[in-house]
This record gives sequence, structure tokens and C-alpha cells, in this order.
Amino acid sequence: MIVAMRLLIDSSSLRRLELMELLNSSDEWWTIEEIALRLKCSVRSIKADIYYYNTFTSHSIKLITSNHRGVKLILPVDFQMESFYQQILAENINSQIIECLYQEKMDSIEEYAEHLFISTSSIIRSIKHIDLFLRNYKLTVQKSPMRIIGTEKQIRYFYGVFFWGKYGSKIDETVFLKLNVVNRIIRMLEEKTTIVLSPIMEDKLTICLHICFERISKGYILLQYTAPVAVNNILLEIIEDLIKDVPLNIPKPEIEFLGFYFTNRYLDTAPQLNQLSQELLTLFQRIGQALTAFSEKNSFILPNKEVVQCSIFQYMVYKKEFQGPDSVMVNRVENSLVNIDKIYQPFMKLVISEVEGLTDSGWMIEMREEINELLYLLIIQWEGLTAQLLQMQKKTSVLVISQFGKAHELFLADILKSYFPNELTCFSLAEKNFQNLEIEMVVTDTKLDAVQKNIPKEVPVIGIEYMPNERNWHTIRSVLIDRKKSQ
Repeated sequence: MIVAMRLLIDSSSLRRLELMELLNSSDEWWTIEEIALRLKCSVRSIKADIYYYNTFTSHSIKLITSNHRGVKLILPVDFQMESFYQQILAENINSQIIECLYQEKMDSIEEYAEHLFISTSSIIRSIKHIDLFLRNYKLTVQKSPMRIIGTEKQIRYFYGVFFWGKYGSKIDETVFLKLNVVNRIIRMLEEKTTIVLSPIMEDKLTICLHICFERISKGYILLQYTAPVAVNNILLEIIEDLIKDVPLNIPKPEIEFLGFYFTNRYLDTAPQLNQLSQELLTLFQRIGQALTAFSEKNSFILPNKEVVQCSIFQYMVYKKEFQGPDSVMVNRVENSLVNIDKIYQPFMKLVISEVEGLTDSGWMIEMREEINELLYLLIIQWEGLTAQLLQMQKKTSVLVISQFGKAHELFLADILKSYFPNELTCFSLAEKNFQNLEIEMVVTDTKLDAVQKNIPKEVPVIGIEYMPNERNWHTIRSVLIDRKKSQ
């Protein structure tokens, strides 16, 4: 579903985008043959893409090549893929058509063709592709006059996702008129409540509110709307007071829509349980029960259960209210889980096993198709989860041997644990407190020959200086990495 927008990009641009994502995923060398195999294209195409990036791209990137090692991506420290995605969208003709559809200044295919300097047949092909993309949002393109049609709440949701994906915080008055006016309303909302937003979140809310105002100004008004979760009346009164000077007729249902749209999506306020329907109250309670059962079953402490419970509940309610992905170019949640540290893998497997093991109906069954979202919410919201997982992580047993005796061995052990926190359990030879344990590595500042006589051959013995240097730490790190790979 999330890759639908990528289908709108021409094959060459899509391949170059995927090449950049692949090279950006690691700091390693890739052979051209490996890349061609991963991207399912020819070696010749990859060579052409490398030439393109090194010759024509406006980004400060460099693809260096070696006859023996292949290709490696060199990036400036301020490079982010987000800006790269935005450039792809800015150059994409289908993205330009969608922005024109939002503006509603043209009605016919011929007008679009003239405005974008392409043929009418190209416009018709683009509309077919855009329609495929919009199906994810339960929307479609009407051809006469040219408009995106569907339920009003879905249209606003989609445009909010689209414009944030295309511009992000770079959006300005050239895209939306009177953007500063709307931004001031958002900031006043913070001042009149206990809400604290980052400048980035202020920008996102500003885009959403501006879209709502522009749609209302064009006559697309929600005459009826009931939020699935009741919005705090005080918040509704504040919103109504803040927008009273906006030169638009904004009926009560619109106020309720704004309240839910912002509260449940961006402001993370707890639901008013006494105003939930029985169905939603049951959902909220079962989420809490499942979290308690999971944490107890797997010996995890969950100190902020209410926060995690609200987060999952809000996500489920919002996904039922608004259809479609919340990003047009990349599944950020999926990317986060792919690149997340391996210490979270056991936890993720436990959650997946719990969800897949259920046979009766329930909220976890509904989340099976959204399992990545559930994993992401649990990992980022669960207070202290990382520390618990680190404590549970298997540590490498290291025997420290020093020619200077017990005090120096304990000193070296402390340094080792500070350099490799949560990875090593260190024992001193002088203390003899390791007799019944399996030693997996030996670190010593004395002659290796003397030590190796009494150590099993399969156990690596690493020689270090009596005061370890950076080369010593690098050697130890390499041995630990090799051990993890072999395991």
C-alpha cells in the first residue's frame, strides 16, 4: 500500500531512488553486480545511474568507485533522505498534477496539459496512475471538472499527508497563502492550553489547519460530523475562540472535526473514558489487559502502561476514521524497524508470537495487518524497555589477566565494561571467581604464550597494553563482532 506513490515515478527515477536508499543503508562498499541483483536491473543501468549522480544531481553527494571494491556513497554530514524524497516529489509530474487538483484553478484535461507543458494523453495516463494511488485513501479523480472526490474528511486527511510529504517544514507562503496567520493560531492554542509542541509539529498542524480553512472557503463544509472519541469541551471552546476572527462561516461540526483531528492525531491527550461508546471503552480496557498480561508473562516492567495504552488506542481509532497511509513516499515505521538495533529483536518476536497465536476476535487480531505499527508504538512508548532488554542480553564472559596483579585486573575490567557497556561480564584471574563459568574471551597485558597454554584453543586470547590504547579497543570490538556473526 505504502509504495503506491512510487509506482507514479518513471522507472529510471525509481531505480535511482532505490539505488540511493540501498547505498545510504550502510557505510559499506557494494559491487555493481550486487546492486544490479538487488535492484533487479542491468549492470549497465547501475553504471549510468552512478554517472547521473556524479554529474547532474543538485545534492552534495558523491559515489566513489573502485575496480576491486565497487561503489560507496559519500555524503555530507547534513544529508537526509527526507530532502531527497521531497526533491523526487517536486520533480514528479503526477505530484504536480495532485497539487493542481488541490488548487482547483483548472477544470479540463486540456487546461492541465497546457499548464504543465505536456500532452493531453500524458495527463490521461497520469490520472489513471493517480487514481490507483488514491484508492488507498478511498478517493478518486473526477475528470469534469478535474477534482479529487470522496468524503470530505478523507480529502483533507490525504492532502495533509501529501503536502507534508512534499514540503515538510519547508512549506511557505508560495505554496499556501496566509500561512503565518494559521501558524499564529496554532501557537495561541499552545498558549491557552497545557499542550507543548515542537516547531516541526507546529508546522505540521499548520498545514492541516490551513487545508481545512481552504476547503471550507471553497464551500466544502462538514455540515455533520461526530467524532468517534468525544473531544474535551474546554479544548473545543478554545478552538472556537481562536478561529472566531477567521473570515469564514465555520459551523459547529467543523469545530468538532478540528478538535478530533488535532487531539487524537497530534496532541496525545487521554480519552475521556466516561464519554466513550461501550464498544470503544471495551477496546480501551482490552488493550490495557493485554499489556498487563504480556508484561507479566514475559517478565517486563511497564511503568507507563496508561501512556502505551492510550497510544495504541488512539492509533486504532484514527486508522478507523481515516483510511490510507500517512506518508506518500516511504514507510517510516517499517524503515525504523528494519534499521533498529538488534537488541529489540527478541522483544519483537515475542509480540509477533503473541499476536499470531490468538485465534479469537479482538483488537490484536485487527492489528495483525498493522503489526509494524504495533511494534513501533510499543518500542518508542514503553518506558525503560531498552534498559530492560540490555539487562536481558547475553553478555560475553571475559577473563582479565594482568602481570600487575588483582588491582590492575579489576581496573582493566572496569575500563572494558565502560567501553563495551551491556556486552561484557569481566572476571579477574586473581580473584578466581570464574571457576564454574565458561570463559569466552581472554584479555591480557602479559605475554600471550604463557597465557595460551592454559586456555582452550577455541577461546580467543587478546593481547593489550597495560594501559590499553585505541588499537586494543578496535581489536576487541572486531572479535566481539565476529563472535556475534558466528552465533
